[in-house]
Amino acid sequence: MSSFSTSLVLPGEGFQRLPELPSTHLPRSRLVELFLHSPRRLRLLCGPAGFGKTLLITEALHCAASPRHLWLRLNGKPLNLAEFTVRIAEELGVERSQALRVLEHQAQPLWLILDDYPVQARSDLDDWLERLLMKPGTQLQVVVSSRQRPDWNLPRLLLDDQLLQLGTSQLAFTRDEFDALADALSPHLPVALRDEYWQHSLGWCAGSRLLLAQQQPDEAEVWLREYLEFELLPRLGEEEAALLFSLAHVPKFSAEVCEAMWEGGGAALFLRLLHGQSLFIPLGQAGWYRALPMVAQALQSRLSGAELNRLRLRACRALNAHGQVDEAIELALRAGQPEVAAAYMRSLGLDWLLTDNHLKLLLEWREKLPTDLLESTPRLICQNARALLLGWRLDEAQACLARLGNFLPQPSAELNRRLLAHWQALYGAVEGMRGNARVAREHCHGALATLRDSDWRATLLCCSTLGRIAMATGQADEARRLLETGIELARRQGCMASEVLLNCDRIRQALLAGEFGAAAELIDESRSLVENGGRRDSLQLGRLNLLQGELEFLRGALVAGESAMLAGLCHAREAADPFALHGYLGLVEVASARGDLVRARAYLAEAERQMHCANVEEACYQGAFRLHVMRLLARHNEWQQVLDIARRNGEQSSGATARLAPLHAPSLLQRNEFHLALAECATGQVSEGRLRLKALRRSCEQMRFLRLAREAQKALAWVEKVAIELRNSSAQEQPALNADLAQGLQSWLAQTPVAIERSLPGTRAEKSDATGCPLSARELEVLKLLAQGLSNDEVGTRLFISLNTVKTHTKKINTKLGVQRRTQAIMQAKALGILA
Repeated sequence: MSSFSTSLVLPGEGFQRLPELPSTHLPRSRLVELFLHSPRRLRLLCGPAGFGKTLLITEALHCAASPRHLWLRLNGKPLNLAEFTVRIAEELGVERSQALRVLEHQAQPLWLILDDYPVQARSDLDDWLERLLMKPGTQLQVVVSSRQRPDWNLPRLLLDDQLLQLGTSQLAFTRDEFDALADALSPHLPVALRDEYWQHSLGWCAGSRLLLAQQQPDEAEVWLREYLEFELLPRLGEEEAALLFSLAHVPKFSAEVCEAMWEGGGAALFLRLLHGQSLFIPLGQAGWYRALPMVAQALQSRLSGAELNRLRLRACRALNAHGQVDEAIELALRAGQPEVAAAYMRSLGLDWLLTDNHLKLLLEWREKLPTDLLESTPRLICQNARALLLGWRLDEAQACLARLGNFLPQPSAELNRRLLAHWQALYGAVEGMRGNARVAREHCHGALATLRDSDWRATLLCCSTLGRIAMATGQADEARRLLETGIELARRQGCMASEVLLNCDRIRQALLAGEFGAAAELIDESRSLVENGGRRDSLQLGRLNLLQGELEFLRGALVAGESAMLAGLCHAREAADPFALHGYLGLVEVASARGDLVRARAYLAEAERQMHCANVEEACYQGAFRLHVMRLLARHNEWQQVLDIARRNGEQSSGATARLAPLHAPSLLQRNEFHLALAECATGQVSEGRLRLKALRRSCEQMRFLRLAREAQKALAWVEKVAIELRNSSAQEQPALNADLAQGLQSWLAQTPVAIERSLPGTRAEKSDATGCPLSARELEVLKLLAQGLSNDEVGTRLFISLNTVKTHTKKINTKLGVQRRTQAIMQAKALGILA
């Protein structure tokens, strides 16, 4: 039996006094709860410098019931077991021969804290600590902070439930924690700058504090460089530091890329940096990383001039060889090598445009590359034409397509026919967007007659164009057939992005028909496809959110509709998608419904400005823009101006040069007719207005625009009631009745669409909360508790529901409010009046 006992070596309540927490410390209860949840033989905090490991241990000690601890600050310096024993003996005040046995025979709880455990510890120290951790019956709990996982039998501890490991992803600030820190350190920081700081720091604790504590970004960068000089660079060898300075200029990298760039040891050097926790961020693809943005920016000044360009060109070749074409093109442009960039662009698939933020990327590349390189092959021409088409820049798309003629004739008649078919598919899509239905159909059908199975992308474009034309011309069954044909083809080819965009057209058709349940199911199905894809496809997410917002408006949930519109608008602008127009116009409707006509006009002006900045062709947005101008005028009772605008619109859409509405707004012409009829009634032309409403109702019923048909029926019933009163009145009373009619139409038009829907005989709109709150009663309960600062566990305990159920509720709350984080949900709910 050992002769040592705890009474001989524990002179008080603990070996050391508790260290103090900084005055600006941000409490991190979620991590402290994990840390203290139950005794663990080993608590391992593993992460790069500046991830708050030491502060977390300090906070946990302050919260622990029995903070008896022995804290060794090792500063990452290698040491052997003998040197370690000396440190222990000094701290305990015992003989060296007794030091380790004191720890091995602890009978009362004691924390041994090894702070900044060395990356390259000596094997004898590792062996002793591993034996200590495996020793049964000891009350010693070891807490280790390190920049690399120690070489111990950690799986055994994990299986015995004796290991708690917190890595970089857990140690980093969440966005909620970052926002709380920003509120404390920089309460007046603009929202846009706060978002920018978050994107630069990505939750890195030290970096977040350096950014938020300084008044100017330049000051933060100076402090950051000094921090790296003390905390990171001294621990790197010369070769490792040189590699780190190089990787600061490479947008993404892997061991294979490093080996290709630095033959004969690049991969090994990279792995040493990676294992030494040198502030690399893992990406979605296994084995791929990038430097933390603010660290990369701080280190980029280490290379410049010819040396930097040589590095970029080496990285171009390596990234392209490993399938990272986007990054290779960006680096080639930065290196001043447009020919190399254009060569890499030729390998991009035509469906590449529909994923991530590639539309925006290609439109930016068009500003940096000369036309003769951008359009140097038929494939590049088709790719650029598709991008311009998606961006509603139709004149530019047509000019781009015209250059395909430079590649005729092809070596064979078959190749000639196929190149012409690709031209026809794209030209038909351009003309379809312009509303030229006859020409669009002619070219799309011509393309389909020639295209082969391998040309499925062009076939999809034809199906989409023809389906949208059929929808706009009232051929509902044909539109449905064409869109479903396209979706089947997209699925067989594994092109999720095309499937989602075709679903957006199906959602539009369901909304026109008043089939709100079907629209909601399609939105949910499509959103699941995007989210399960593992990418941030802003183009698809933007359109789905904007359609969700429209659906919520029609259901009468103004708050939920506004939130979805704001989220969709954010995604659309991120992707450079001109579909953002629908977001601005949706917000115009929200502001109008609330009587805030000043804000409504501001949104309208911003919509027009964004279309100008994006070089969008006027025909693609002016009709929708003028429709909302008419709605605002009507709400001001300016019916004569509404009448003038509606008549001009009608003249432009009739006669020999008549065209369809833009395909993204298929009912626009019918909406104009509706406002023209109302304006006629409001200006005393009741007979003309009634006839127009009757014709519009019949037309919309035939075209399956059933929602508008019901609105026309309601307006007709209301106008006919007033018309009877007019017929029965004297001439002296008629002016007053006309004024009443105009005022009544103004009030009626100001109703939300769901109010109109509910007022129709024989129809039933979906039920929503009278306040417009989009949340269910249970979701509102959860949100209120979250707003009180409760954790998910505490909310579950309070409401007697499981943690998974709480997480499901919070996910639905975020989706309905159009946000991504808890703090945003609470702020949005307060702004919208859901929470006091």
